[in-house]
Amino acid sequence: MITDLFKKNVATAPQQATTSQSQNNYSLKPQETYNHWGKRICAMVDGSSLTLKAYLQKRYIEMYQKQANNTALQAAERQKIQIQIDQKRNDIAYLDKQLNDSKQREQDVKDEISKLDDDERELKSKVYEVNKEAKIKLILGLVILLPLTLYLFLFYSSTFYSAFFKDFGANANVLNSMFDAEALKKALEASVTELAFVLCAPIIFMGLGFSLHFFAIQKSWTKYVKMGAILVITFVFDAILAYMIGKHLHEMAVIIGTASLDSKYGFSEAVSDINTWAVIFCGFIVYIIWGVVFDMAMSAYSQLDLNREKSKQIDAKKEKLKADIKREQQEQNNLNVQIKDNINAIAELTMILRKTVIIQKPSIKLEMTNFFTGWTTQMNVLGMSQADQDGANDIFEKTVKTLLN
Repeated sequence: MITDLFKKNVATAPQQATTSQSQNNYSLKPQETYNHWGKRICAMVDGSSLTLKAYLQKRYIEMYQKQANNTALQAAERQKIQIQIDQKRNDIAYLDKQLNDSKQREQDVKDEISKLDDDERELKSKVYEVNKEAKIKLILGLVILLPLTLYLFLFYSSTFYSAFFKDFGANANVLNSMFDAEALKKALEASVTELAFVLCAPIIFMGLGFSLHFFAIQKSWTKYVKMGAILVITFVFDAILAYMIGKHLHEMAVIIGTASLDSKYGFSEAVSDINTWAVIFCGFIVYIIWGVVFDMAMSAYSQLDLNREKSKQIDAKKEKLKADIKREQQEQNNLNVQIKDNINAIAELTMILRKTVIIQKPSIKLEMTNFFTGWTTQMNVLGMSQADQDGANDIFEKTVKTLLN
């Protein structure tokens, strides 16, 4: 086939190359590079595309025959391919070991999950068992929570009433503004609406405290943003109440003459007023403590059933183990893909090894490329059009693809 290709294309060489001398002119000269040879031939045939194709095929045939007749090269190439095959087989053996190890780890995890299932069934069959540690936490939490709740109810009902409805007298001060025992009575005497508004104040703040617990038990990272927003809202709410009470106390101080008539009570004055900070911290700090204790009590209540708590722990372990199984299965899939790739590579190398002749395609392509590079350089010198150069490049690409694929 290679010989027929040579005979077919040699007829396309210029008719001037019939004599021995002219043939030598078209041949590669001693110590002449393929790049220079390409320039010289291109100049001699004025960039003929048919001649380009013939010489590319000729060069391929010459190098093919040269490599085919080189017994040392053939032996070296076969040895190189055999080494690659042996390496691929070693890789497959190593990957098989990793695959078996992964399957064993997967089975071990499945056995552990099965044991946990048995433990969970045994727990569910047991009678209710109280978690003593959680019970103590719950009792302590309730003991602390009840007076704190009473404190917050009194504080926020009083501060709401003082901030929005109270008539401040000469004896008004920050203490009786925060803790007015008659706030609910006076609000009821004024109207049912006023009483309802005052009663809603502590409910609002306790609802914010419950929200803190609700967000705290969530698993998403956004819970921190939500908890931060709750704390900011509560602090701002307390600051507004403190400012309004402080402003009322300042106005009363002006009336009774303890403060000058031209004195003002704005933001900067509120910041430097100790009464403002007293109201804020007497409410906000206790609110934070109430929220923490409430969260502790709720957590203790959820852990009160010892069997259920142990069951939750088992479920958490099982979820982690299931994730381990997924990782092992993913690793097994990757290993199977690598093993398959190696098997396919061995099949391809074996097919090459069975061929009569093994050639070094990269070296042949390099020489053909050098020849064509010289050819295109000479085409520029001859001033040939871009269309002619594109046509020559197309011939080169198709010829190389046909011969070397």
